[in-house]
Amino acid sequence: MIRGRLRPALCALCALPFLQSALIAQEPAFEEGILEFAAERLPPITVLILVDSSGAVLVPVVQLARHLGLEVVREGSSIRLPSISGGSAVLDAAVPLMTLDGDTVQLAPAEVAAREDEVYLRVERLELLLEAQATLDLSRLTLALTRDVPFPRQQAILAEQRRAVLLARQRMSERREQLDSVPYRSASGVGVLDWDLATSGLDPARLTTLRARAGAALLGGDLSTGFTLAAGRDAREAFGDVALRYHRVFPTARYIEQASAGQIVTSGIFSRFVNGFEISNRPFLRGPELGEMLLQPDLPAGWEYEVFQGNVLLGYSAAGAQDAVAVPLRTGATPVQVRMYGPAGQEVVTTLLYQTPTSMLPAGSLEYATGAGRCVGALCDRYAHADVRYGATAFLTIGGGAEHVADAVADHLRPYVLGSISTGQRAVGELTLMPGALYSGAVAVFPRAGSRAQLRGSVSRPGFGPVSILPDSTRRWDTELTWHERLEAEGQPFTQLRVGAAAAGAASGLERWRLNAAVSFRRGYLEARFDREPSALSPSLLTSRLSLMVPVDVLGRTYRPMLSHALGLGRHGIRLAELGLSMQTAPNAVINAAMQWSRGQQRPALSLTFSARRGSFGTTLRAVSSPRGGGSSAAVFNGSVSLAPDTSFTFQPTARTGYAGVHGVVFVDVDGDGAFSAGDTPVPAADLLVDGRRVVADEHGRYRSWALQPYRVAAVAVDSTRSADPSLTTTAPALYVRPVPNTAQRVDVPLVRTRELAGSVTAGEGVPTVAGLTLEITSVDGAHPPMSTVTFSDGQFYVSRILPGRYRIAVARSSLDALGAEGSPASLEFTVPAAGNDLLVDVPPLHLVPRRDAGRAEGGPHVAGRASPTDV
Repeated sequence: MIRGRLRPALCALCALPFLQSALIAQEPAFEEGILEFAAERLPPITVLILVDSSGAVLVPVVQLARHLGLEVVREGSSIRLPSISGGSAVLDAAVPLMTLDGDTVQLAPAEVAAREDEVYLRVERLELLLEAQATLDLSRLTLALTRDVPFPRQQAILAEQRRAVLLARQRMSERREQLDSVPYRSASGVGVLDWDLATSGLDPARLTTLRARAGAALLGGDLSTGFTLAAGRDAREAFGDVALRYHRVFPTARYIEQASAGQIVTSGIFSRFVNGFEISNRPFLRGPELGEMLLQPDLPAGWEYEVFQGNVLLGYSAAGAQDAVAVPLRTGATPVQVRMYGPAGQEVVTTLLYQTPTSMLPAGSLEYATGAGRCVGALCDRYAHADVRYGATAFLTIGGGAEHVADAVADHLRPYVLGSISTGQRAVGELTLMPGALYSGAVAVFPRAGSRAQLRGSVSRPGFGPVSILPDSTRRWDTELTWHERLEAEGQPFTQLRVGAAAAGAASGLERWRLNAAVSFRRGYLEARFDREPSALSPSLLTSRLSLMVPVDVLGRTYRPMLSHALGLGRHGIRLAELGLSMQTAPNAVINAAMQWSRGQQRPALSLTFSARRGSFGTTLRAVSSPRGGGSSAAVFNGSVSLAPDTSFTFQPTARTGYAGVHGVVFVDVDGDGAFSAGDTPVPAADLLVDGRRVVADEHGRYRSWALQPYRVAAVAVDSTRSADPSLTTTAPALYVRPVPNTAQRVDVPLVRTRELAGSVTAGEGVPTVAGLTLEITSVDGAHPPMSTVTFSDGQFYVSRILPGRYRIAVARSSLDALGAEGSPASLEFTVPAAGNDLLVDVPPLHLVPRRDAGRAEGGPHVAGRASPTDV
């Protein structure tokens, strides 16, 4: 680009045919000029151009290609460049001729010229050679080049940006590993009461039922009990359904991570409801990660690749390297995208989809669970089980165990084995074998992206497989085949297609079978189903169902009611008909209306339900009309109340037993001791982020937040975007705690006032300047991130906000090397106090001396930093 006094002169004469005022005559055919070349994300450069007598512009091909990152091979008067397709483009100035992937283009003598180490080409032909679009603006003396496929140097800049994000995410991962060491405090306390109050109709004296579940923290565990109270003329029992349960999690333990006692549900191959105990090392909150797999594409020479999961860069390989990238494998579907880049800017994208069953364990993990107790209900008297599972690889999990069931007739010991396997991208399978009781398996195949076929089947004794109401069945079987297809064609009205078939029976033969098909579209779905049961009670039935969302504008507000319709056809005509409406009338309010009719009824049954959650409780109102006349109604109110250790109550419209909370005070730590004490000032209406959710303190600085996941590390931080006083901040980015179920942990949030830092740099004779020097400020104990500042023209420096702590300040090595100087002393230590009203911290001057003078003064190498640290 022409700068300074040259630009106005050239622009004023830019209307001349070929920029005569900017040209220097070199030979009769061409004259020379200059212009600025620009490409997206690359710094502009000034290049020498040639202009012929007609005003056509020729630009330097070699200089531009190398600036764009293209590899240029010069052979006499010809040059060779890589093309996007993987071939090559050749330009021969002597012939003159241009070849692109075998296609030859004859050039006119005025379109190309060779000068020393450079070959010039007309702009219009440059577009063809580089497969790009060129924009030449003679009024501004600029040339811009764009291409659908980025040039190699543009790709390199984009890759550097992505890889910088990858490194930052890796540092965040290291931070998460540090959070795993946050301790868990075994606290006890009274906590949460969930309640559900129901009345029969509008007459509470007829029947009113209160179902309650109370939770408390006991030695860091979840102690809960439930019961039912009933009153009114129709009440059969005043008090019942009492249950007691204790569940303790040890988040950082290795051999026993969970222990339960009381009325529990076991976690063996079958879930059993017992009064007993269970222990296991299974994680309370299991993450989706199963392990890592190495991905290494086979690439031609000069290519490189990057591996993405969604829009997240997982890893990369530099050009010429053959390093594999570790890809984390997750439960369910793991989409992986491989982007390969060629030397000419080529980009090839391949999408891989790895599939695993949800029953897979992380590679190398061994998990067990064992328990025993008395059965609740009439299915058995006593029950015990032991279960062990091992993640052999990221694609294979094996396991086994046994359960002991005792009833009034006999004792049964039933061993079993199970396994889960994945081939990676094409198929997954699960198998369970319990000899004499259950044989089941499932296989899912993924022939292509968005397509899934699944086959499931089992043979079982009653009580071990699907529920059956048929009597005298010693062994039953069932099977189901489904196919799911995601439809992504342009303009396709449907989004998904599902087809299935199922059959079941006993040892005597087939008892029933079913065919079904459904399509989903953007505002609903349509399903058709045929059930065949050779029974007089349940004859064959063809059913169709339609759900459709229809936006409706009412008084400037848009509602999106969901309409549903079902129609059942039998041998003798219509057997059933249903019509429904569901609409969200407010953010926390839904109304449902339905009409149902079946053959044999005199009139349809009507129902109307309204559910809402407002403030501290939820409400459900329901009215139903009977097909034979008359009707019934009910009203249900539910909610929860949580008690924090500071005796504050929190009312919520949903159940909260088993969840955890935090509470505390936000205050200005005047005395700097980190604890809320006399003299400290509460901060009213302070904005906080508790586990990512916004919480506002009251007028006394007190805050509380419930509904946290217990045992998992939660962060408590100040929302700096909403702070009324930006000079107040925390000494650390966040405070971390592992919440305890059914109680609130106390986490006070001390705020400190940042200080201003000022000082200067002085220089001895021989140091040319003290202006523009970079100063590095580091935390002595590593509690705060490093920062830097630059000196003014007189050597003074100033930092507007610095947290309390112990710091070290020194002139950056790059500045010392540029000056040929060193500090005397090399650095200074200073303290920014947390308490006090003085907001300015003055640092003693940093003195610089020439390196050679300092060496002669000491008779040898100068040793800096001998002075005692200075406390401020």
